[in-house]
Amino acid sequence: MLFDLNDIGYAYPDGTSALEGISFSMASGESAVILGANGSGKSTLLRMLNGLLFPASGQLAFQGKELSEASLKDADFRQSFRQAVGFVFQNADAQLFNATVAEEVAFGPRQLGLTEAEVNQRVDQTLSFLGISHLSDRAPFRLSGGEKRKVAIASVLSMNPQVLLFDEPFLGLDPRGQTWLVNTMQQLQMAGKTTIVATHTLDMVPKIARVAIVIGENHRLLSVASVSDTFDDLNLLAEANLIEAIEEGMLC
Repeated sequence: MLFDLNDIGYAYPDGTSALEGISFSMASGESAVILGANGSGKSTLLRMLNGLLFPASGQLAFQGKELSEASLKDADFRQSFRQAVGFVFQNADAQLFNATVAEEVAFGPRQLGLTEAEVNQRVDQTLSFLGISHLSDRAPFRLSGGEKRKVAIASVLSMNPQVLLFDEPFLGLDPRGQTWLVNTMQQLQMAGKTTIVATHTLDMVPKIARVAIVIGENHRLLSVASVSDTFDDLNLLAEANLIEAIEEGMLC
């Protein structure tokens, strides 16, 4: 298994619970969404899968090895994990800091120790794949919100990760940008990439995922099932506050 989570719990520094009793496994090549209302803990869970946060209780493993603050101190494991798992933040500005788009996309490959020729090839291929080669010499801070999102994705893809984690990637995108992102995710999935998306934008979910992980407002796991089965269960979606409550078999 790619990820194994067993009874994971997490609390904020003030003691407020963010996640409780989360258990599921994720196979390589899977396409999944983490669904939940705002504040349910889905972004916290995504950050755990990227090794940015660590469980207060339970066990989290990546490819059979514990994923923890201690294990990431091992240089070999840290490098292999950081190369394998890429994270696209909800706010693109949080991960863009270089002077030009080309430098932004080159940053990750350089950290992997690639030669400049290999770095340049990665940059050219990634920008071409995403259809943003024309932005190469632009300053990221001068781009539109949608363009920044594309560059943020490019900066992750240039490292050729096995796993791509997206935190609320559809927020702020216009319909054209949403279609572009769906098509991009589908192409990555066809190439064998694992994609895990935290979102509450339900209309996009059937287009980008096979499995749905639903977290309730009590921060506990409500369901792990296929997207089709999840969407057929209106009571589950209402319990998670993803749709309005159901009365007498009708949506309010």
